[in-house]
Amino acid sequence: MISDKWTVLFTQFRTRTEVRGILSSTLTSMMEPAADSTKFPSEISGLSTSNDREVMESYLRVKIFCDGRKGRDRASVAAGIASDVRELFGKALERMKELPPEPTTLVPIAAVRYVRRA
Repeated sequence: MISDKWTVLFTQFRTRTEVRGILSSTLTSMMEPAADSTKFPSEISGLSTSNDREVMESYLRVKIFCDGRKGRDRASVAAGIASDVRELFGKALERMKELPPEPTTLVPIAAVRYVRRA
């Protein structure tokens, strides 16, 4: 099952950055072969994975899209791809929850020693 594949994929990573990186590359590889919107839904084509919050928001966007599908729409190719993307994001989020948050690094601010006024 594809869910087990995602679990194995994300288990090997030790930082949230690594998980987001592989999530992004996997999502990109899933989107490449589907050029038209009948295969890859336009509603989920702009998913972002650059930080933890964006991953959570993207997962919610895919979840809402999948839950909104009714009847015949659930059997479409687009719905199948969307459910695979939802599982991908779900497994990535599970792994990210297991990992500790990454320390934030503050950029040093240049101090001004003297201020001359005219």
